[in-house]
Amino acid sequence: MRMMLSWTDVVVGPSALGPAVFTVAPRFREHVRDWAAAQDVAFAARHDVHWPAVEGWAVLDGGVTTISGYGLTSLPHGVRVLGFAAVRLLLADLGAEAPAEPFPGEVLADLDELRRRHQATRKDAPENVEQAELLAVCRDAELLRWVAAAFYEEAARLRTPTDQPAEPTPRPTPHNPAAWRRRAHSSPVIG
Repeated sequence: MRMMLSWTDVVVGPSALGPAVFTVAPRFREHVRDWAAAQDVAFAARHDVHWPAVEGWAVLDGGVTTISGYGLTSLPHGVRVLGFAAVRLLLADLGAEAPAEPFPGEVLADLDELRRRHQATRKDAPENVEQAELLAVCRDAELLRWVAAAFYEEAARLRTPTDQPAEPTPRPTPHNPAAWRRRAHSSPVIG
């Protein structure tokens, strides 16, 4: 009998860094990094002196970012997925069962629609290159919070007027970090 992989085995989140930020479990970091590298999407990397190395792959409404090595940072090293659509596509591709209910603030999209949008993405399109470059600057918690807020706001802006999130969430902005803390403390512990 084959055991089904749960989404909580792969990612933990949403995190205190944003409503659509998920931290990849240590045992799946290499799997997720390999998955991101295999995608035909925009990629950017930063390897600055005295800072950890950061890589970013633009996927749908966010992407995957990795931080590794030594240097000054307030962000633990690891792999993170930004964006509800990005995390749902990742979970499906890894064979993990995603939650049936939407995350707070998420508008559920059909998996086939996500795959269609993902396949239609041009990695050399300026907006996708910029998205990857933004992911590659996430070398500390503050920068990651700002980038996550920008992606979340952009995804919300692109929704049609009939789309509504699952439940209201505090408006995520770089100038409202208290909203992230309130969100983090109101979430159940996922283990």
